[in-house]
Amino acid sequence: MQILEPTSKTAVGLPHRLPDAADRGPHLSADDQRWQLALRIAVSRSLGRSQLLSDFLLYIVERSIQGRRGEITEQQIGVAVFGRAEDYNSNDDNIVRSYARKLRKRIDDYYASEGREETLRLEIPRGGYTPIFVEHVSPSEITPEPSLALEPLEEEAADELRQEPRFARPAEVVPAPALHPKRSFTPGMFFALLLGILLGVGAMLLKQSHLFVSRAEATSHTLWAELFNGDHDTFIVPSDAGLVIMQRLVDRPVPLANYVNGTYRTRLKADDLPNADEILKLGSRRYTNVVDLDLTAHLAQLREVVPERMLLRYARDLRMDDLRTGNAILIGSDESDPWIQLFSPQLQLSFEYEPNSDRPSGFVNSSPRPGERALYTTNGQEDRTFGIIAYRPNLTGTGHVLIVAGLNTAGTQAAAAFLLDPSTMMPTLQRAKLADGTLQPFELLVSAGNVATNASTPHLVLERIGLPAAH
Repeated sequence: MQILEPTSKTAVGLPHRLPDAADRGPHLSADDQRWQLALRIAVSRSLGRSQLLSDFLLYIVERSIQGRRGEITEQQIGVAVFGRAEDYNSNDDNIVRSYARKLRKRIDDYYASEGREETLRLEIPRGGYTPIFVEHVSPSEITPEPSLALEPLEEEAADELRQEPRFARPAEVVPAPALHPKRSFTPGMFFALLLGILLGVGAMLLKQSHLFVSRAEATSHTLWAELFNGDHDTFIVPSDAGLVIMQRLVDRPVPLANYVNGTYRTRLKADDLPNADEILKLGSRRYTNVVDLDLTAHLAQLREVVPERMLLRYARDLRMDDLRTGNAILIGSDESDPWIQLFSPQLQLSFEYEPNSDRPSGFVNSSPRPGERALYTTNGQEDRTFGIIAYRPNLTGTGHVLIVAGLNTAGTQAAAAFLLDPSTMMPTLQRAKLADGTLQPFELLVSAGNVATNASTPHLVLERIGLPAAH
């Protein structure tokens, strides 16, 4: 299975251009209401700056209007809109299905906001990609029906119902209960009183404990509310475990550019390495680890999550545009998730992998403070591990990226456990909080014991608030 970066037919770096008369087929009129509606949706705020969503929409509408419905298939859309090869396997590559779900949601957003007055509704029924158009009555055209006035006889009857009944039953006098003489204070009553006092003290302590937890959870809410909101998609990206194994076998790192365009696989084959075909399978299949999936499952259960805006995206399927317009949670390391390399210049704690070198791999501390190390590594202490939590702006500063990474699987597990515990995150989040309630960028290095690739309770090693001085 080969999954490459989705590419639009529009040249990279050029502004998006809507089809003009030369682009349209012989049966597509500029006056067609369906086409005009599609153009309005394509340039709307609801689709944001996603060129691929606009191209997707205009492609299926144009083919539908021209009667070329045979071209509105997952295979054809993958080739024409997302730049896939003619023979790509749509069963293994779900990019079209993923963007179709997103497009349906954005169209609903359009009709709920700037398109509320549209009289024609565009829909893409589930199970296919052919659009349909339905006449729609805008809210401003709906006039409330006049209320019916009560007839005089009905008003009189209503008045009678509101009046007091003529024959109300007089209230009964209930005799007061007889007073009992005071009972003597017995040892049993003393122990009952003592038990009540103890229960009261316990309840008070429990309440204080819950109060602390609620404050910690409220502090963590700030972080999760920035990452999960209705204005941006949030991409959760687990690691590519197959890529790690492949790099270890060939002792060759894979830069992000080669990972995105797939040349790291073709170059490996051209080098005619032993067992190249078997190694290539590792680079083309979808492998991840249980730690990443466990973190993803916990994130999906957060109360701040907007389900229709949370998208699980394999690292090979992520696009640069996703990191420009949306939020993202990148799990792994430079080695298992090359997208983290984009943010390395902003990080004061960066991952360094050194194959065939005397220098051990680890997290490099670019600006050590007194008492800190320049390199945090597991070399010589395999029973320890390290992980980082880094909160950074996305590529355009319009959203946020959270990096949860480790030197190994146990390191990622330690970082995830620290992140998901509101009480351990509260001090850092309080220090990172600005006067307007938003969070500054921050980085945390955590450490934990490593027992059979499982992390023990993590603890904080060092903290950085804000971007490096150079940024």
